[in-house]
Amino acid sequence: MPEVVEGYQNRLKNKLYSLLCAREENGEWIAFLDAITLELEGIPVEDRSINYLVLYYKVNSLRHADYKWFRKTIFDCMSLLSNKGDSENGV
Repeated sequence: MPEVVEGYQNRLKNKLYSLLCAREENGEWIAFLDAITLELEGIPVEDRSINYLVLYYKVNSLRHADYKWFRKTIFDCMSLLSNKGDSENGV
């Protein structure tokens, strides 16, 4: 099952990077952010790792962040998802 979790984490990292690109291009980034937030809310409690809450709250803060903070937070979130120590526990 760790490979499924790792695959999902990579998928979520790609979505976060796409969110950054959408913001940079002045696209529909708010709708995209809402979709990511809804997806995170749908993760079952038993599949949430210790980094889940950090990731969830950082993603939710993006709506009100200026560009510099937005970009930094996106890369912080992607780093959380790259933490191999949590890949066996879920997101």
